[in-house]
Amino acid sequence: MGTHETNPRKTPRQTRSRATVDAIVEATIRVLLARGYDGTTTIAVAARAGVSVGSLYQYFPNKEALVATLVERHAAAIVARVEGALAEADPADPEAAVRAFVRAGLDAQRISPALHKILIEQVPRVGRLAEAAETSRRLAVLLERHLAPHRARLAVPDVRIAAFVVETALEALGHRVIIEEPHLIGTAQLEAEATTLALAYLFGPRAPRRRSGALAATRPRSTRPV
Repeated sequence: MGTHETNPRKTPRQTRSRATVDAIVEATIRVLLARGYDGTTTIAVAARAGVSVGSLYQYFPNKEALVATLVERHAAAIVARVEGALAEADPADPEAAVRAFVRAGLDAQRISPALHKILIEQVPRVGRLAEAAETSRRLAVLLERHLAPHRARLAVPDVRIAAFVVETALEALGHRVIIEEPHLIGTAQLEAEATTLALAYLFGPRAPRRRSGALAATRPRSTRPV
């Protein structure tokens, strides 16, 4: 595979030019979904965006640069969702942070899963594409910051590695779900199992599973004699 320039030619500064770039990036999504990565061309994107190819080339030298910008935006949306969830978690409760991290990480799979599937399976990791697609480190750092003040409560010795393991497991799970089990996206069952996995790893196998009020209230009591 040859080397492709993945940097944009210039950054839009005026409202009109930003709107043009936004339309081009949105058109890139539509063409990717319709044609796949190999079938996507700058000509097709320009036509879908309603701009000339010359206008597209003012900002993007090729489709690799187009897709790199798209991936960057997609990655930023995922990171922002996780950041927001962690910001709302109780800083004194590390388990709450883990629950929020898992919930937000899985919920992020709802951000255009069809597009995410193409980005996982078809888009080559070259140049800026490789950097843009790498959200894992940023997410692991977010989790590490919330766990670090509570390292004494963890069942694992290294907070950085622990955050890396949890993020990697969650990312792998999310990718497998998108590719093989898309019906599980956004389900409470998947969130519950992933949360149990993360809590047991971080805090030990006896970490309690949170029950909803309704479930706890309706749980049958044992009738065995004591």
